[in-house]
Amino acid sequence: MLTEAIAAGGSSLRDHRQATGELGYFQHAFRVYDRDGAPCPTPGCTGSIRRITQSGRSSYFCATCQH
Repeated sequence: MLTEAIAAGGSSLRDHRQATGELGYFQHAFRVYDRDGAPCPTPGCTGSIRRITQSGRSSYFCATCQH
């Protein structure tokens, strides 16, 4: 996953830019980010996406298949 994120130039959610000034494009591959309450995208999982806050940062996950 890290290799894919680096290859895509990182994630530009607000103000991140690459050293060249270009935006990153990895945010287009996010499956659960900012989808609180949505069904889990994992095939066969019946869970839903949850959001928790840790040290002021949000984390999104499926409580069913990512426990």
